[in-house]
Amino acid sequence: MTLAKCPVGQGPGLHNHLETFETFTVLEGEFLIKWNDDGSEELVLKKHDTISIPPVVCRSFTNIGKEEGLLQVIISGGVHDMNDISFTPHAANQMEQIEPNLSKKFEDVGFKFNAGI
Repeated sequence: MTLAKCPVGQGPGLHNHLETFETFTVLEGEFLIKWNDDGSEELVLKKHDTISIPPVVCRSFTNIGKEEGLLQVIISGGVHDMNDISFTPHAANQMEQIEPNLSKKFEDVGFKFNAGI
């Protein structure tokens, strides 16, 4: 279990977990949850709302509230390590908009950008 403290507009890009479920519960704020390879499905979660995303399905969350948000994240089933998580190529492209070669820096420490492929 992790508590994700997110500033307004922040959260991880589309990614998946190969063997684990990820369950989100909003403790403070409001979050936009997206899923599918292209993030085409979405749902806004408010305080105490919960959603669980199964293995292999790409997902992201973003704090869309007006203040810092707090999201409880439970990863269950399988083994959760760097081999279990992968971001989409779209997430890598978004990182490049922030800083050139940023996704390469993440790849160098073990991140993958092949989710949904």
